[in-house]
Amino acid sequence: MRHQFFFILSGKAILEIDGSRQVLSQHEGVEVPPNPHQMLNEGESNLEFLVISQPPSYGDRILSDSIKSSPS
Repeated sequence: MRHQFFFILSGKAILEIDGSRQVLSQHEGVEVPPNPHQMLNEGESNLEFLVISQPPSYGDRILSDSIKSSPS
């Protein structure tokens, strides 16, 4: 079972866990239990965040089309 901790560096995030939404602002963090969840950026500014997983996770990220098509 993987627990994750999300920490917002800049911007505003919406963390959705089992259909419930929580807004996270800059310098806020939250631990996420091993439930289905997703991080959303519905604002106009960029969102930068850290995610720390225990145990480590590899290959479990799904990027939305808007992220894939944005310029780097």
